Amino acid sequence: MHNYWLKEKARNIYVEDGLSLSSIEKKLGLSINTLKDWCKEEKWMEKRQARIERTISLRERLERLLENAISNAESNMDPQAIFAIGKLVAALRTTSNIEFVDDRLKKEFEQKKKFTKEKLIELEKELGVL
Repeated sequence: MHNYWLKEKARNIYVEDGLSLSSIEKKLGLSINTLKDWCKEEKWMEKRQARIERTISLRERLERLLENAISNAESNMDPQAIFAIGKLVAALRTTSNIEFVDDRLKKEFEQKKKFTKEKLIELEKELGVL
């Protein structure tokens, strides 16, 4: 019988970090069948998908805020608006650093992004944030 801590650790690695069951098997030394059972019983796949959707939703909201902040800064050159842009860019970079091992989920995530990592770095350089 595996203890509660290992089960929670495996769930977090799968749902939050996006590692595959076979990677978790190697990392934690658990049997693949145990992991598959836990995954099915506790609906890890659904939880993982919900995490991806929350991340995408957050990213889309941050992108809208960034677009509004840029428009505001362009129209009145308000130092607070420019500062807000830097903070929003940093927040977007944080959402960009989330990686999912499952290629299909990662591909869907990348397709839904409007700002690429390269565009964010370019914007940071233009704003003098970097």
